[in-house]
Amino acid sequence: MEKIKEARADTPGKKIGVCISGGGAKIGFAVGVLEVMLDKGIEIDLAYGISAGSLCTAGLCYGGPDCGVPFLSDTLLGIRKRSNVFKKQWFWALLTLWTGWGKADGWFEMDTMRRKLNTLPLDKPTMRGVVGYVKLKSGEIEYKSCDPNPQQSVSKQDFLDAVQASCSIPAAMQSQRYGTDNYVDGGVIDVLPLRRFLQDPLQVTEVHVICLSPLPTPPTDKTFKNILQVGERSLDLMVDTAFKNDLEYAKRINNLLDDYQRLAGSGLHTLLAGSALHKWLADKRKIDFFIYEPKDIICDTFDFQTKTIQAGIEYGQKVAREILAHYPNH
Repeated sequence: MEKIKEARADTPGKKIGVCISGGGAKIGFAVGVLEVMLDKGIEIDLAYGISAGSLCTAGLCYGGPDCGVPFLSDTLLGIRKRSNVFKKQWFWALLTLWTGWGKADGWFEMDTMRRKLNTLPLDKPTMRGVVGYVKLKSGEIEYKSCDPNPQQSVSKQDFLDAVQASCSIPAAMQSQRYGTDNYVDGGVIDVLPLRRFLQDPLQVTEVHVICLSPLPTPPTDKTFKNILQVGERSLDLMVDTAFKNDLEYAKRINNLLDDYQRLAGSGLHTLLAGSALHKWLADKRKIDFFIYEPKDIICDTFDFQTKTIQAGIEYGQKVAREILAHYPNH
């Protein structure tokens, strides 16, 4: 991990951001990490999230710096069973499948989760937040942002619509329909939006990356007996590759910048002047990375039980305390 040499208080121009992956019920891990960051007085300027990470982003932006994380924690620990998050609509889904009538294109509805999102206390965001979802017709990922500057922000309802779409796991969850298009989980294409994050105009220089699944995904002796279990395992394996690709991209930038600085010190950097690498590095900056990841699979994607979420929160707290033990001077 990169060393952070100066505290935020000593660097007033410094910007700090969090980038949070998808992971369904594993969201408790992210909340545990955010709680420790809050205790350490780490002020977040930018939040990016996909799927479960988008829920955290909404909480941070519309809950406020002191209330956003407690809102997430209280809401999650208020869950007693899966139906407190999303409810079955199997009859309607089968009817739509067989007849083409209706809009129930997932086994579970999303209205229950949306009602929880609508209780976020603030009408205006206190920080910049970005979430992503996939448009099925074009196959492209689209990002929506909220921002304290109203000229750079969509409305709260539009942003929460995007969060809801970002959480819509295809087939399992009801997609979000806009006109004749369907919007689904951004994790289909970009489960950890780190590349997009690094291109954000806010230009953060300290990034806290929260992965909700271990890298690499460990083998298991579990038997997969139904469509949800098979889907969950397949999703974990897909997420694994996306995580590694984005993290390696971010670390590669730091390594290349270090190499370029060493060349500059020796005077050899003039050999690269005008090269493609020189042009590509021109708008890049050195980033201090803090990466939080579980060593084991926390739970299944749809395992929304109070004890499971509590265990995830405690796990996230443990990992964050270890990583931030000497923050910001280690």
